[in-house]
Amino acid sequence: MAELEQYPFMPGPRGLPAGTYSKRREKEPLGKVRLPSGDTAYLTTTYRDAAAVLSDPRFSRDLSRPGSPRMFPGFTIGDAPGSLISMDPPDHTRLRRLLTGVFTPRRVNGWRPRLRALTNDLVDALPEEFDFLNDFAFPLPVQIICDIVGVPGIDAVRVRAWSDAMLSTSSLSEEEKLTAAMEFYGYVAEMIAAHRENPGDGLLAAMIHARDGEDRLNEEELVRNTLGLFLAGHETTGSVLARSMFRLLDPRDGYERLVAGPELVPSAVEELLRTEQPGDSPLLRVATEDVELPSGTVRKGEGVVASFAGANFDPSVFPDPDVMDLRRDTTQQHLAFGRGPHYCLGANLARMELQEILGVLVERLPELTLAAPARDVAWTEGTIIVRPVRLPVRKAGLR
Repeated sequence: MAELEQYPFMPGPRGLPAGTYSKRREKEPLGKVRLPSGDTAYLTTTYRDAAAVLSDPRFSRDLSRPGSPRMFPGFTIGDAPGSLISMDPPDHTRLRRLLTGVFTPRRVNGWRPRLRALTNDLVDALPEEFDFLNDFAFPLPVQIICDIVGVPGIDAVRVRAWSDAMLSTSSLSEEEKLTAAMEFYGYVAEMIAAHRENPGDGLLAAMIHARDGEDRLNEEELVRNTLGLFLAGHETTGSVLARSMFRLLDPRDGYERLVAGPELVPSAVEELLRTEQPGDSPLLRVATEDVELPSGTVRKGEGVVASFAGANFDPSVFPDPDVMDLRRDTTQQHLAFGRGPHYCLGANLARMELQEILGVLVERLPELTLAAPARDVAWTEGTIIVRPVRLPVRKAGLR
């Protein structure tokens, strides 16, 4: 029997998906891979298979069942019990209903003026040369998620350190990752305790009321899902923004097209979400019964990973998928936010943030450029998130 390929695959040049996806799509679109835990699972490489897995309730995210395969050994935030992303209905439905109202298009659009003002203020305050990732791409989403949750701020340095540790796949020991998770958990628990004394009117106040006044979630669910909001609310958006800016500035013609035609920003955001996802989907699912997919059958108890990278670069759905086409027809929606019950809760927020931030940048910084050769930009290793470690840029003029 041939040796199974190890998954996740090493990313290709510039953090883009490896050619392994296209090879497997041609020869074995639904085939098994070896996971870091040592378990095996099926990997989808086509859009149709991924969409089917994400939408089918027979694929469970609850991996606590005895014998269920695991993506990584030991503790991982993606499989932590009590988190929204590791639940199935009806518990998933109950918790998601508590949060959904905050992230509707109408509510999210109400945050546009605030984000636009924050972005303009940060553009004014930054020096001529700065690190786009750490000085710009991360601080903005952190402030917005703090506003939405209803807290004045967070210890961004420690939260970043905990996030990096929890998302690590190789550079830290299991004990170090678990310690980071426990410290982050304790930090959020203390925040909730303090918020109970002066709740205000943000999302956290609503969640506390649902816990204390209505008993609609337990304390562990309250803490874990508040932690998840902070983790997802800054890490993913900041990473997509940094990757997108790198792609637009090298070669720079992509950025120049947006400067000349800012009306392209919404479609550009969709194309960048398709191509610049900061890592393939790490969320493993297990079949609760035999399921027939377009490319084959997954038996009861077997695991499957619905690959976002495979789906979003499937040439049968997105012609010339490796080409960044800022005018691409978005009728066929990419899977950067998933699909089905676990469709990303913050999708509307992430879209709005990318649209507003990119719109301000092309208006205020039309001459923005890389401040170092693209070949010298280092990329993360040993982590679920694939993004530049630093992204030095130069304003070269300000409007």
